[in-house]
Amino acid sequence: MKYLTRTLSVACTAFALLFCTSAFADSAAGLKVIKKMECASCHNMTGKPGPETDGLWRKGPALYYAGNKYNESWLKEWLQHPTQIRPSGMFYLDHVESGKKRDMIRTTSFPEHVSLPAMEAESVAEVLLAKRTKTAMIRAEKLDPSINAGSAGEVLFDKGNGCMACHRIAPDYGGLSGPELYSAGKRLKSEYMLSFVRDPNRWNHKTYMPRRDLSEENLQKLVNYIESLAGVVVPKVSENTEESVADQEPAGEMPVFATDDVNESAAKNYRHYCMQCHGISGHGSGINSRDMAVPARNHSNGKYMQARSDADLFKVIKEGGVSINKSALMPPWKSLLTDAEIHDLVKHIRKLCHCEFEPK
Repeated sequence: MKYLTRTLSVACTAFALLFCTSAFADSAAGLKVIKKMECASCHNMTGKPGPETDGLWRKGPALYYAGNKYNESWLKEWLQHPTQIRPSGMFYLDHVESGKKRDMIRTTSFPEHVSLPAMEAESVAEVLLAKRTKTAMIRAEKLDPSINAGSAGEVLFDKGNGCMACHRIAPDYGGLSGPELYSAGKRLKSEYMLSFVRDPNRWNHKTYMPRRDLSEENLQKLVNYIESLAGVVVPKVSENTEESVADQEPAGEMPVFATDDVNESAAKNYRHYCMQCHGISGHGSGINSRDMAVPARNHSNGKYMQARSDADLFKVIKEGGVSINKSALMPPWKSLLTDAEIHDLVKHIRKLCHCEFEPK
């Protein structure tokens, strides 16, 4: 009996060593591929900030917490057959151009991601999934499938929180500047979605995604809705064009942005955060405008803008459209912009409309 026990113990130890050796070999192979492909030139692999891998201008998503974010099966498949997740690219301003009806995405400027053979994809995925630097944030979350919005999910997503302004909920339906969400349930861990929507800045200090300050119930409903999006049938809606928007005016010359430090900062913030919906020239014809139920405001329309006080403009930028009884498609930017930056944005918008507030 002792001999049998000893034999089994030796066998188990040998198996464990074989497994560990195999895992180590896979990890080493994955690191070799990552180095060869120079993944760190586009992706933050360590958590240390860099000019090419952080901020709005980063070339690829951060991967130093990939194991907290991605589902294993999806990651292995994507590395073999990469597809475009952000319809406008990682930094939409790198790929946007003026079009006849609205700003368009220049897809020919998208960089092509390398496709890996199955074995290399497996080894690279193993390395990436071991990167779990934000595990404490993940452990704090748990999705409750019983808390869902049911048939009202899209209302909560779109009209309640304005998410469709930036995100697609089906192929070719929804906004373009954010990652598509109709496959998010396969791509992302539910705990990551809960944590990210709760406070995007804790995951990425520079992001287009504003914090919504949702209740726990609505947060659960929203993520359950996102997980359900695969296979969703979307009703056809009429397309917003300049002709259907009451406050649109013919596009004029491109606005001339000021060059002093304060005004240049405001112009940069407008390009980074506002142009995706309001457009390159501020005419309400940004890349996200096509499928918006409520058109983005035309900031060059002096007649409309002069009827809006600076206080109203400040409030709607800081707290969102709902704060002044307008559409939730206008998000609150208070989590990303300081009060001083918002005041400067108001001044910048006044330059676009060539107007000042004129009370009636």
